[in-house]
Amino acid sequence: MLGKVMLPGDEELGKKDDDHKYMPARRSGWSIWNHTFRWRRRRLVLAVVGLGFVYMLLSVFQGRNMSLGQPVMPGYHTSYGYDDKHEPKGAPPGAQSAGSTESHTFDGRIRYYRLAKTLRKSAAHTNGYDDKNRNVLFVMSSLQSASKMLPMICEMSRWNRNYVHAALMGRVDIPVQELLQLNGIDDTTCPATWHDARPDFTEYSTDDRAHLAVIGAMGHIHNMLHPQAVIMDDAKSEDDFFVRGMRNKTEKLGTTLIEVPKDKWDQKENFSWLTRLDGGSLKNWHSSTVDILIQVPSDSSNVLRLLKSIKDADYSGMKPPRIILELPAQLDEAVKRRVENFEWPPHRTAAESSGFIIRRRIMNHRATQEDAAMRFLELFYPTSTTKSHVLLLSADAQLSPLYYHYVKYMLLEYRFSEYGKEDSAKVMGVSLELPEMLLDGKTALMPPKVIDMHAERFKKLYKTTPSAPFLWQAPNSHATLYFGDKWAELHSFLSNRVVKHQESIKAVSRAKLVSETLPAWTEYMLEFMRARGYALLYPAKMSEALVTIHNELYHIPEEFSPKPKDSKDSIPDPQLDDGPFLRGDAAPSRPPNHAELPIIPSSKALHLALPFDGDLPEIPHLPHLLYDGKIVELGQVKKTAHEYADSFRKEIGGCTIPKGKKRKVVKGEPRDLFCYGDEEEGEWVDDVEETTGEKLAVDVGTKTMSTSGGAQPTPTVIEADED
Repeated sequence: MLGKVMLPGDEELGKKDDDHKYMPARRSGWSIWNHTFRWRRRRLVLAVVGLGFVYMLLSVFQGRNMSLGQPVMPGYHTSYGYDDKHEPKGAPPGAQSAGSTESHTFDGRIRYYRLAKTLRKSAAHTNGYDDKNRNVLFVMSSLQSASKMLPMICEMSRWNRNYVHAALMGRVDIPVQELLQLNGIDDTTCPATWHDARPDFTEYSTDDRAHLAVIGAMGHIHNMLHPQAVIMDDAKSEDDFFVRGMRNKTEKLGTTLIEVPKDKWDQKENFSWLTRLDGGSLKNWHSSTVDILIQVPSDSSNVLRLLKSIKDADYSGMKPPRIILELPAQLDEAVKRRVENFEWPPHRTAAESSGFIIRRRIMNHRATQEDAAMRFLELFYPTSTTKSHVLLLSADAQLSPLYYHYVKYMLLEYRFSEYGKEDSAKVMGVSLELPEMLLDGKTALMPPKVIDMHAERFKKLYKTTPSAPFLWQAPNSHATLYFGDKWAELHSFLSNRVVKHQESIKAVSRAKLVSETLPAWTEYMLEFMRARGYALLYPAKMSEALVTIHNELYHIPEEFSPKPKDSKDSIPDPQLDDGPFLRGDAAPSRPPNHAELPIIPSSKALHLALPFDGDLPEIPHLPHLLYDGKIVELGQVKKTAHEYADSFRKEIGGCTIPKGKKRKVVKGEPRDLFCYGDEEEGEWVDDVEETTGEKLAVDVGTKTMSTSGGAQPTPTVIEADED
């Protein structure tokens, strides 16, 4: 390659060749030396660049294995790739003795000498490098918080649903093993992984250095473990620099941070149910919202007792639900005044918006079953079908102070658990009440026993438990949490159901299966549940209840109540003889039978009030009841639902099903239950089961013919459908 000195200068480019005298191509000694120097200089530059590239590769490789994650702050650098054997002892130069505020003066470089060893070991066998895993992290800074969190850490480890990690941060300079020994904890009884995430000279650190050390340690832990949730003590019990650091870093990382409320574990263990949840549930601790929906009948003051029980309940560490209250046109003045002065959520500041929504009807008149059902369902619609849910409460209900703990526990376990969310696809919601009667209001309900469960573990461990939770294909209007996606699907179902009934000239009223002591919308919900194979999860029979339904001021649903003889209402009754469901000869005159059990007090922990020590069974392990109270196998539920759906499509949906075809079912959409004559070819699919059945019939006939002496035909091979 030629150097620039061998090229003519720019000013010579325009001259002719004969303007130059012929000269031999010789270079001076300086020119040759200069060219050689520049040639070597390029080699030197390339060598430096190569070394820099190698250094960058080594840095990246080292960063992947050491999970740098240090805070980018001027004047600070953090690293944890040091051996604890080389950690400096004693005070840093110029520092006073530890233990006093004056000693918090060191703001030097941050190093973690004791963190790398445990993180590297844990990351490999817990899939810590993956974003999705089973890691749950407890963090603590003060000794006071550590003493409260240690039992919680060990309790979660005992349930063995997560890889439990605990990280000690802060200024306390006590060895982790010594801390565990002082609290009587060993690896056998408490198989958690302990991490010492404190920096060097931790007890001498300034507040800023301690704050940055928390952020840096959390960055290292996140890179190596990717915890699904981080759990810490109440902010009032922890160091301020620690609380600020954890909140800032977890928010930046998008990691769920759960703060255990003050005195909710060490005194009454009210949060013990949290230790039974897996990482998938804990990750969604803040994801879901719950709206309480209350429809108040005329001349009812029971709602005041309900509102008081809602206000007196425990919402520590959780976001209180929003309340939607529908009031009648005619309302007692005292009730109106009390409702107007009701503050929600409790202890809210002036900057917080109210979570109490009041809706009031304009007129009171007897509505049809369709009108009453539509009006009720229109009171709520989820903002998100996966995160927004509704808790339906009767005005006659009185709640336990722990009711919201139960709602939160059930919602997290059966909607977000990595172990059970797939099995919960057919669960429409969770009832807080255990009815005493079937839907007809006449026959007593016989709750399933533990022996009816499909899990030997529960049968062996809890032989003396009188009752078990169960799935029941029956709606509940007294106290039930309905999941947002199922409520939205019910909305669509009712819309199509009403349209088909109103359009049909030959619409025939169906027999009513639900007692008229329950509102009209429950009959529609029963149809929907039977067609989809959905069920509600009902609680086991307990000595103390999550909710009590009071009977003294019972009101018949407005759509079924008779018109008073002395009524001056000029609005005529709606036409009832062409309704979707046949009415009884007379409205029920007596209230339903409800045993008013005492509610679970706030002094009792939730897991102690529930059966099986608060262990929630998986959905396939639960007994399953049809709407009439008969226990069926879980596999039979799907078959029963298919048969009912086919019958519903023909009788109500107006469908003429082509031979060998069936409607395509789209998840979350009930449109396949109804036909309007505009169905496209893609909305029908081959009915494999029907075709298989016909082939089986042909094979049976063929075998019979061959045994009678005819020629042996070629057999038909049929592969069974796995669905």
